Amino acid sequence: MSFASANVPNIANSTAILEIGANDVMNAIPDILDNKLSIGSFAKSLSDKVVSQLQMLKSAGFKNIYVANIPPLDKIPLMIMQKQTKEARTIVSAYNQLLLAKTDIWAKASNISNFAMLDMNMFLQTALSKTVTNAL
Repeated sequence: MSFASANVPNIANSTAILEIGANDVMNAIPDILDNKLSIGSFAKSLSDKVVSQLQMLKSAGFKNIYVANIPPLDKIPLMIMQKQTKEARTIVSAYNQLLLAKTDIWAKASNISNFAMLDMNMFLQTALSKTVTNAL
């Protein structure tokens, strides 16, 4: 019995939300720009870690799992100030596409009750839309 299943009452009905990667992208940009790391190898490595963590959550007993992809980092002040918006957009897009493909395969094979990818780009676009901002 794992720590989680021993210490979380009714874990099968609990929800796990997994979000990783934004800091990884920002930390990888210098190596990608210096050609020490390819976007493809970065995306593969990080998405492999997510799938591994999904498997750990499933093994712990979670049946309701959500994964947040990486939001549009090209919109954050640091990327704008460093003039790395194009790079951030390219890396995030490549990673999010690979993550979606890998987690889709994992979810179909894992037979858990409820799995979904949370699209942070869509969330941000909606949150910043004129309809929402005007309502505030």
